[in-house]
Formats: sequence, C-alpha cells, structure tokens
Amino acid sequence: MVVSFDRAAKIYDETRGFPVFVMNKIIKTLMEELEGYVSILDVGVGTARFTKPLQNHGYYVVGIDVSSKMLRKAAERGMRNLLIGSVCSIPLRDDSFDVTMSVGLLHLVKEWEVALREISRVTRKLLVSVIRRRKSPASEEYRELLVKYGWKLPQLGIAERELEAIVKPAKSIDVTTYEVSVGKILAFLERKAYSYQWDVPEELHRRVMQQLKTQAFPEEYSVKVEVLVWDIKSICEFIQLPKE
Repeated sequence: MVVSFDRAAKIYDETRGFPVFVMNKIIKTLMEELEGYVSILDVGVGTARFTKPLQNHGYYVVGIDVSSKMLRKAAERGMRNLLIGSVCSIPLRDDSFDVTMSVGLLHLVKEWEVALREISRVTRKLLVSVIRRRKSPASEEYRELLVKYGWKLPQLGIAERELEAIVKPAKSIDVTTYEVSVGKILAFLERKAYSYQWDVPEELHRRVMQQLKTQAFPEEYSVKVEVLVWDIKSICEFIQLPKE
C-alpha cells in the first residue's frame, strides 16, 4: 500500500515546500554530494521540486510516482522522464541508476521494506534523502488531540529520518536552519492539508481545531534541514539483498 497524493497535488508545494533560500542551499548540497554521478531516480518524485533543478544542471533524472496529478505538476514544471508506478514495484531494470532519492515517501508506504528492496535493486551507489529534524508543535498537538478523542492515527511506514536509526547513513550533512510560522501551519491544518488528516471525520476535525486554537504556541519554530546519504550496500545488507 502506497498513499497517493492526487488530492494534495494543487497545494503540495505550498504546504510541503521550503523557502527559496533553503531550496537553493539544498540543491547546492545535493550537487556537491552527487558530483561524479550521472543518473538519478526520484521515487515519489511528486512535483519534482528537487529533481527538476538537478535536471537543469545536466543530471539524467527519472521520476516515478503513484499519483498522476503529481506527475502532471512535475511535467508542468518541465520535468522529463516521468513514470507512473509504485516504489514497491519499480518498472526498471536492476542497477539502472547511480543514485536514488527518497524524500518524504517511506512513511507513506506500508510495505516499506519491500520499497527498500526495490530501491536497492535498481540503484548502483547511493540512496539520498532530504529531511527536516523538527516537527511542527501545532501538528504534534493536533495528533495528540486526535488520540485523546479516540481516533486511531494511520500507521504505514517509517520516515527517512527514522531509517537513519536502523541503517546508519554514510553521511549526514547539515544544510541550514530556518524559521516556520506556526500560524501558517495552523492554516494548513485547518484545510486538512496533511495525509494523516484526510480520513478524520469533519466533526472531530472541527473539535480538534477549536481546541488547538486555544493553545499558546510560539509564533515561529526552528527547523533543521539535513541531507542523508546511504551507501546502497548498507541498505542491501539490512534487507538481505545480495549486491556485488
């Protein structure tokens, strides 16, 4: 099971994006780390916010996603080489790419170990991710209130930052730290912008939001951005996939 973001395609960049100066630093870091590599696969490519800039800099990039609407957004951005499909069954040959990118994907994949096996199968050298270190305090409080009122939160896969605790990356590179408006996150929560909210009944959602708005949050919170790089052999060892 892989969650499709068809319903979030129109607001994805607005609600999951980075400020321009942060994106510039992320792309700069990725290019420094990927120097010497040629081909990149982006699983869960979404709107191609990372891989379109890499394509612009001469990398051969292919993107795959289960959401046709997200792929349409990526194509509108100018991304080429897009495939519709699941990370749990990648329609590509073994060892097709030097590098695979997985950003904000694995927590949406119930069979995340199958996904890692497929990633390892098609990747020769590296698995790369971009992570945020801190979660929104407003989002965390929203989740806690759901649980308090008896709602069972969906449990699918693991986030890439959680994979770090299971398989040690070869590198963890600090990119930058930036401030996020809590008011903006509250507005996104109000719109049910995040996938864990999509099945929450409207009555419960309104009740949680009403209580959430009475909470005293700071105006902003700091988010640390990092790039994680795994040697694909370490992922193969974890999932017990032989790799020459």
